[in-house]
Amino acid sequence: MKLASIINVWSDCVELLPHCIKNHLEFCDGVIVVWSQYSNHGVKNDAVLEYILGNGKDSRVQFMQLEPVSGTPLMNETRKRNFGIENARLEGYTHFMIADTDEFWKTEEMNNEKKRFDNPELNGLTHPLKVYIKSPTLWCLDHTLVPGILKMRKDSYVGNFKEFPFAYDTIGNAHIDPSRRPNYTTGIEPSTVFMHHFSYVRKNIDLKIDNSSANLRRSRQVIYDELRDAKPGYVSKLYHQELKESENYFNIVI
Repeated sequence: MKLASIINVWSDCVELLPHCIKNHLEFCDGVIVVWSQYSNHGVKNDAVLEYILGNGKDSRVQFMQLEPVSGTPLMNETRKRNFGIENARLEGYTHFMIADTDEFWKTEEMNNEKKRFDNPELNGLTHPLKVYIKSPTLWCLDHTLVPGILKMRKDSYVGNFKEFPFAYDTIGNAHIDPSRRPNYTTGIEPSTVFMHHFSYVRKNIDLKIDNSSANLRRSRQVIYDELRDAKPGYVSKLYHQELKESENYFNIVI
């Protein structure tokens, strides 16, 4: 297996980028960072460019710039992911995973998941999530799922593929982001390994709210309330789950 992690990044979480790259390189052979100066809402910010210029080179990490074009945020986010997949294919990777900069995985668990691909019928895995709010130690369960490691095929790409297994539950609720559903219909198995999503751990939460591909502006006040009140035992208004405290597994400092 030659595994690539394809990470989308914009300036709203550039402070997490070095932590994310370090984490993914612990179980991946290489990282492809797809970045842009403009957000999917047309806001220009040079924070990622400044990070790239100010950090040393690592042959295992490629930075590939792709700017949004006219269209919806979902279309542009999907386009960035497929740009990364195509470059991973050209680089000879046999497997890939797609991610955002605020997504982390425990190394030992992922190395064990890689062994499952000794099964030639396995095309990919889907994973449950823990979402972190305010602090890298405060989390609750999320109802959504995320694809993990996927087998690279000549025609691999992602989009709003409703036929992807586990994309919807039995009553029609969507559980997988429409920008990251692979065009696979078979050979997908569930995993019990959690992705750790630092969705609301930011230096500048307004930059995230105003530029997210999801429509977070309508939830602005709820998010502010979450960040003000978050502590162990607090019931999240966003996720309707009680916040729990853990150690800082990934040594994230914001």
